[in-house]
Amino acid sequence: MSNKGVYIHAKPDATPFYVGKGARYRMGAMTRRNDWHMKTINKYGKENILKSFIECSSESIALELEIGLIKTLRQNGYDLVNMTDGGEGPTGYRHTPETIEAIAAKNRGRKQSEEERNYRSSVLKGIPKSFRTAQHTKNLGDAIAGRKWYNNGTHVVFCYEGNQPDGYILGRGNKYMISQKTEAKKCHA
Repeated sequence: MSNKGVYIHAKPDATPFYVGKGARYRMGAMTRRNDWHMKTINKYGKENILKSFIECSSESIALELEIGLIKTLRQNGYDLVNMTDGGEGPTGYRHTPETIEAIAAKNRGRKQSEEERNYRSSVLKGIPKSFRTAQHTKNLGDAIAGRKWYNNGTHVVFCYEGNQPDGYILGRGNKYMISQKTEAKKCHA
């Protein structure tokens, strides 16, 4: 499954109003858009917006598809909120190490105000977390391969067989988890 592609946002009556290019997570993110897009979202409600994603095998194909969809939909009379004809925007942009250091230096030691924290929290609520890639899932599986649940009737640990604490038997039981720090000490890991 590819993460590159083109997505379409549509009103609840299935009328398309926006075409974008990017990763799947970007399709669901309703922030950092133009004012017209935000007004449409606010009018119909974030949860009522229909979203569809078209996978593309490469970035260049996704760019061409975005341009083609915008052109076709506009020719068919749809009033899109896209400000351009598509095909532009940074793709895979990476800051230089100097720029990263300059940004870090500017923010080092800075404290967020309560108002800023509340605003950030409200903006991030409802934004889905990006999904795991197949490689990420494999790495997680490899990291815990061979570990099993053990319990002593009160606590539960996740250890390699033979490293479980004295008095712990195989099985998760229905008891509380202990912290990773305590688990590491008890499992001799």
